[in-house]
Amino acid sequence: MTDFEHSKAAYYLLKEYKDGGRVADQAEGEDLEHLVDWNKPMLSQVGSLGHKYKEWVLSPVDRELKLFGNPALENLTITPWYVVPLVWIPVIVYFIKTGTEQYVQITKDSAPFLPTVLNVGLGIILWTLIEYSLHRWVFHMEPSGDSRMMIYLHFAIHGLHHKVPFDSRRLVFPPFPAALIAFLLYKIICLFVPESTRMLVLAGGLIGRFRNALQLSYTNSYCAEQV
Repeated sequence: MTDFEHSKAAYYLLKEYKDGGRVADQAEGEDLEHLVDWNKPMLSQVGSLGHKYKEWVLSPVDRELKLFGNPALENLTITPWYVVPLVWIPVIVYFIKTGTEQYVQITKDSAPFLPTVLNVGLGIILWTLIEYSLHRWVFHMEPSGDSRMMIYLHFAIHGLHHKVPFDSRRLVFPPFPAALIAFLLYKIICLFVPESTRMLVLAGGLIGRFRNALQLSYTNSYCAEQV
């Protein structure tokens, strides 16, 4: 049987489950959690990590993370998974209904079923390409450590998911920033898509975003249960 060696990140995570908690044992390498105070808001601290940020953020821990000190802002960043379908299913249904009516009104097409399906499918494909691009070139950028602003940005949009992958309150994107992304998506659609089908393509994009959010939530929840 082939032996497999766990990653450095996996060994770092396993320290969370030691009797007595994490131990800064120099024989096992420096424990990076002394660089921050987990009892304080994290976003205000990560900028000071500098060149240590990349190593720290890619060293996962099994904890709940507080992002902001302001309770109102903090609550906007915490989203139980079930909020996603509660918010976005009615929105998607509305956009499909309104988009179909708009398509019929503009094109005078009396058989809108197939165009509706095709344009919603186009929106799903469009979102898949956008999400891949975001993950490939934005979410997984590597801050050099020289810019506090780049560290803040990286941590806020994606880095926290690497640091606390099992924080169940942060498995899905909160509705408010998601709405901003939906608005940006609509503006992109307006550049390339005829007015008659814009709402339908947007609905497809939201379906793609909704589907991926639930897949991520399920995957992370399953992994957390196995630890």
